[in-house]
Parts: sequence; C-alpha cells; structure tokens
Amino acid sequence: MSEELTDTQVALLCDIGECDPTKLVGDQQDNLARLLSGGYVKPVSHERGAALKLTAKGAEFLGQRGAGLNEA
Repeated sequence: MSEELTDTQVALLCDIGECDPTKLVGDQQDNLARLLSGGYVKPVSHERGAALKLTAKGAEFLGQRGAGLNEA
C-alpha cells in the first residue's frame, strides 16, 4: 500500500478523535477503511466518546506532514 494519503484522508485523520464512524457515508467510509487497513487509526471501544484513535503510525504521519489534530 502506498504511504501517500489524499488530502481528504489526511483531514479525516486529523479529525479522527471527533469522528463518529457510524455517520460516515460513501467516500468517507472508504477513506476510513484505508486509514484502518493502513494502520493509521484503530478502533477503541473502551474509551467513552471516542470510537477511533490515532495509532503511533498515524501520529507520526501527521507530525511529519506538519499537521496537528483538527488541522489539515
């Protein structure tokens, strides 16, 4: 899998802590599937209010890109 993510995927990655995966539709679901399969995010059922969170890989990717949470 290419390490290149689209701008839309990066924006979703930045917003992942506030994302409700049950409300994503169409391309959003595809982008989330890419982030999950690429190891950028992971589901967390034990944390209240957050269905997904960044993995170390996701955080490192954003750091290298110069983006922080809620920034794209």
